[in-house]
Amino acid sequence: MIRILSDSVNQMVSTNVNLEHKHPGEFNLIKIYPKEKYQTIIGFGGALTEASAYVYSKASDENRKKLIDLYYGEDGNRYNLGRVHIQSCDFALGNYAYDDDPEDMLLENFSIERDEKYIIPLVKDALSKEKNLSLLASPWSPPAFMKTNGEMNHGGRLKDNYRAMWANMIARYLKEYDKRGIKIQRLTVQNEPAATQTWDSCLYSGADEAVFVKDYLKPALVHNGYSDVKICIWDHNKDILIDRVKESFSVPEAADCIDGIAFHWYTGTHFEQLEWASRTYPGKELIFTEGCVEYSRLADKTPLDYAQMYAKDIIGNLKAGCNGIIDWNIYLDEKGGPNHVGNYCDAPVMFNADEQKIDVKLSYYYIGHFSRYIKEGARRVLSSTYDNDIETVSFINPDESLVTVILNRRDEDKKAVVSTGDGCVEVEIPAHSIQTLVM
Repeated sequence: MIRILSDSVNQMVSTNVNLEHKHPGEFNLIKIYPKEKYQTIIGFGGALTEASAYVYSKASDENRKKLIDLYYGEDGNRYNLGRVHIQSCDFALGNYAYDDDPEDMLLENFSIERDEKYIIPLVKDALSKEKNLSLLASPWSPPAFMKTNGEMNHGGRLKDNYRAMWANMIARYLKEYDKRGIKIQRLTVQNEPAATQTWDSCLYSGADEAVFVKDYLKPALVHNGYSDVKICIWDHNKDILIDRVKESFSVPEAADCIDGIAFHWYTGTHFEQLEWASRTYPGKELIFTEGCVEYSRLADKTPLDYAQMYAKDIIGNLKAGCNGIIDWNIYLDEKGGPNHVGNYCDAPVMFNADEQKIDVKLSYYYIGHFSRYIKEGARRVLSSTYDNDIETVSFINPDESLVTVILNRRDEDKKAVVSTGDGCVEVEIPAHSIQTLVM
């Protein structure tokens, strides 16, 4: 029996069909080879920013439950990954640091009180629904006094004499979250280290990242009992991923301290760069850590455009060797914020606090075609398609179920015969549709 899940008016529609044990023929084939296995999947998720948490806090008790249920648990998108920010980011209510005292080398004034107001309650509610939620934490900027430009925004660099203190602050962050029952499993060195942004940002070269990891961050984690926390570099766009990884891994002994490569989507697909990284460094995780629809660039697009943008990138990333997918803000308000520099964006779920109205976007359902059915521990398997207009990716789950996602971004309906070697099934692929086959 095969379950075919498709989207109809922003909801999952399930159809059961039988696998036919006959020769599939030679035309219109989507061919799957379940024994040809590739990377292991760690999961899917989204970012629990202060903006998301603030929006969540404005919901009634009933709506907060609905908002959590949309993402976590069996009835939602089954997210098991999340991203949080260390200190402030653009999707925070303003700049803030955990310690603003340049003389406080022992971090006696260190405090995450700001996070306790909005972020930590949201994370705990998510954990109450998904106890295995795995979190990745990223800094956008060190405190202003540690930087060459004297502020958290507009780039600048981490001063050499504060590298040890900053590494100790990151380790202290892990400890403070741990005390509150929240375990962080992964870190990135710096969000978008090649960009001078109007919001919280800090510049690192590839060598800077490697040296910071090897000589400061990794030792600080080990000293504080967090040697098991994985460290990822880059955390920026795919267009120069190869260059940055080569530069970082050329620093002697740095590669041994680096567990993965994080990346974003804002400059295009560049799937070939991910394929290179997966092939060249098979022991390193490849994690998509941020992507959203920016109103500054894409405000004229439709909800279907946004949804298809997600699906195309997810399929391409997964086929290139990506291990995990983390979307940007899980919730935003009706304006695409709050954002302390006006950098408004779309989110799969938006909430109008005044009207207490939840707006679930088509992109939410498109993401769900992956996150609901491709389980943690799944292995990607070889699949091929007869038509470049039909984009597919296939996985075998730990329970041996076979999952295939099929995307048609074109204006015309298509047909296909999906063959696994053990049988086949004919499927209709309507124009501008996504569907998931669970076998």
